[in-house]
Amino acid sequence: MKQGVLFSIAITALGVFTGVQAQNQEAVLMTIGDKPVYASEFVRILNKNKSNLASQKTDLKESFELFTNFKLKVREAESQGLDTSAQFKKELATQRSQLAKPYLLDKQITEDLVREAYERGKFEVRASHILVGIKMDAPAADTLLAYRKTMAIRDRLVKGESFEAVAREVSDDVSAATNGGDIGYFPVLQVVYPFETAVFTQKPGEISMPVRTQFGYHLIKVTDKQPSKGKLQIATIWKSVNYTTTDEEKAKIKEEIQNIYIQLRTGADFGELARKYSDDRTMAVKGDAGFWIGPREREPAFDEAAYALKNPGDLTEPVETSLGWFIIRLLDKKPPETFEEARNGLYQKINRSPDRAMKSEQAVVAKLKKEYTYNLNQANLEEFYRLVDPSVFEGRWDPNPSLQKTGVLFTLSNLTVRQNDFAKFLALNQRESTVRTIAEFVDEKFGEFSKLKILEYEELQLDRKYPEFRDLYQEFHDGNLLFEITDRMVWSKATLDTTGLKDYFAAHQNQYMWPERLDAVMIYAKGSNNLQKMVEEYRSVMLKKCKGGCDGTTIQNILGEITGKFNGNSFEIEDKLYTKGDSWIIDQIKWKPGASEIVSEQDTKVFVWINKVVEPRSKKLEDNRGQVTADFQDYLEKEWVKSLRQKFPVKVNQDVLSKIKI
Repeated sequence: MKQGVLFSIAITALGVFTGVQAQNQEAVLMTIGDKPVYASEFVRILNKNKSNLASQKTDLKESFELFTNFKLKVREAESQGLDTSAQFKKELATQRSQLAKPYLLDKQITEDLVREAYERGKFEVRASHILVGIKMDAPAADTLLAYRKTMAIRDRLVKGESFEAVAREVSDDVSAATNGGDIGYFPVLQVVYPFETAVFTQKPGEISMPVRTQFGYHLIKVTDKQPSKGKLQIATIWKSVNYTTTDEEKAKIKEEIQNIYIQLRTGADFGELARKYSDDRTMAVKGDAGFWIGPREREPAFDEAAYALKNPGDLTEPVETSLGWFIIRLLDKKPPETFEEARNGLYQKINRSPDRAMKSEQAVVAKLKKEYTYNLNQANLEEFYRLVDPSVFEGRWDPNPSLQKTGVLFTLSNLTVRQNDFAKFLALNQRESTVRTIAEFVDEKFGEFSKLKILEYEELQLDRKYPEFRDLYQEFHDGNLLFEITDRMVWSKATLDTTGLKDYFAAHQNQYMWPERLDAVMIYAKGSNNLQKMVEEYRSVMLKKCKGGCDGTTIQNILGEITGKFNGNSFEIEDKLYTKGDSWIIDQIKWKPGASEIVSEQDTKVFVWINKVVEPRSKKLEDNRGQVTADFQDYLEKEWVKSLRQKFPVKVNQDVLSKIKI
């Protein structure tokens, strides 16, 4: 289901408004069947879309007509029970959860995290680390041992031992055996938040105190810090290799990329060679249209070569990476973004960062506990210290005795959470895990459970507390219904009803006509060996041999024979039916049978052989199926709306409507 797509289309079509005011917005604007539609909804939609279509001049009457049709379709979807299907409810619930996320985060903390990420993003940092691995759910005693081990390693470093040598010896990061703990340069939002915070707040050369992450304890040494480089727009030609590529094949690929590079250095067109040779089919289509990259987004060799380019148009020599060979062309550069430019992107990344989101969620939960008078029954919680046994660490704890417990665990406003609710949560979430004390396990899981329950409760209050959330959720609800019902009644129907499509085409065939066209062959000749003479010979021979017309194959043979006498020259032909606007050359020449004048276009000479002018005629359905299908859909929709107006009579309160002003 396209979430809200049709709804967005419907309200976008309502037009542009420089301002909307309405009196009595809660008044009933109209009824559709027996269901009221309020003026506030219409006004809200007008205001929301007033800047979307500034170039269109849709008046209030047209806007109201579109809005009415939209509400009719939603009403029909509801009458068919589309809003009661399990799939609809599931998708809408997912959308609601997504819409609710910003309301379940602390706005000030999120804003502070966005600003923090922006300031950190002004730099790239190079660091090394030593890891002492310990799981987040490890027993307190084991965690303490890991911490003491980390401090002992730190003492060695502070006394002057080589960080690289110690990392190779003791780090639990397996890569340290080869890189000595050096993880290279990285920008903000590339490592877990506690590690990032330590790195970006530490001076180069210092040895950090132990930094706890989900991987264990880290000792970090910042070795360099440099300003961020901004972004590059580049185009590439790529010749790929993978783990199955043999050495012989790799040597051949290297030779191919070197030959391409030589062609580029001697003036060949980058876009043309990309389309012809690149293994990246996206770039093969784009040619030299390019794409944007940021620092450290590619392999070091690629990144270093790209950022070494100085001026637009500069090329790298072939660059070898694990993916194969690249030739990189610089198209443009962007300095680092301003805060306002970066803000929205950073906001999305912050909300997707589990460590940062947790920080914001914790602040929200603390506020909600106060707002809703959270009251914990500690004794009933501690009863689980006895009810849960060590089998839970193997994922085979029997929850049945706990499921019989109905004592109150906590209350939150009018919500009561009982012991058996927590027992169900434990049963569903038990798995093999680190053995620790039962009290540690229960307290940890209760923290997760209570946070979940509190946030779930708050999500249910969002419609009441935040009208903008309620309205947006309703838009998604109606938009999903609109998509489903329109697909059923119009789009899929137009595609599947082949008989109806044929009947519609037969009844409207005079609307689908070919204009006057040219049955012609466009001939392109290139080369430096008497090119003008060769093209004149083309024309001379064709005027003799093609008086009655020649197809593309015949012309290809004639030109091939002539071109053979002019070493180094070449030609291409395009044999088709042309219409006005297909080519500036077609538009410029006289439309009469025979050979056109020769046109010079850069290093190419072009002329057109015209077999005949084809008079306008009716198209076949296969010639224009896409347009006919679209028109058939429009027809079906109009007929459908007519039937809906009969099924659900629309009664407009003209007095309320008249008070809505643009």
